[in-house]
Amino acid sequence: MVDTSKTVRKEMSFSEVVVDGLYAGVLAGLVMAAYLALTALLRSEMLGVLFGRFDPSMASSPLTGFFTHLAVSGVYGILFGLVWFLVSNSPRTAPSSWQAMILGAGYSAGLFFLGWTILLPASASPLRQLPWWDFGLAHLVYGLSLGYLVYRRSLER
Repeated sequence: MVDTSKTVRKEMSFSEVVVDGLYAGVLAGLVMAAYLALTALLRSEMLGVLFGRFDPSMASSPLTGFFTHLAVSGVYGILFGLVWFLVSNSPRTAPSSWQAMILGAGYSAGLFFLGWTILLPASASPLRQLPWWDFGLAHLVYGLSLGYLVYRRSLER
C-alpha cells in the first residue's frame, strides 16, 4: 500500500506563491460577487446599486466598484497565499483540501470582523448598508473558495 499522507512538493519561488494567491483571490472574489448578486436580487436590489457601494470614490460607479472588489480580493488572496505557503510547507504531513478551506474560512472571518467593525465605519462606506449576515456569509463563501483554490493551485505545482 502506498503512503499518500506525504507528498513531494516542488520548491516554489516567492513570485509563484504571489501569482497563485492573486489568481485564487480574484476567482474567489468572483464567487463572492456572484453570491452578493444573488442575495441582492432576492432583496429586489439592482446590481448597479450593489456594486456601486464598492466604489471607493463615493461616485457609486458599478463598474469601478466591481473592479475595486476584484482588486481587493486579489490582494487578500496574495496574503492568504503567503500564509498557505508557510502552513503547507511545514515538515508535517501535507494539509488536505478541507483543512485549506477551514483556514480560508477563518481568514475570511478575520477579514469580515476587521472590515465590519473598523474599516467600514471609519471610512463611512456605503457597504455598511448591506445586511451584516449577507456580508458575513459572502466573506465565508470567499474564504472557502479561496482556501480550496489555493490548495488546488498548490497541487498543480
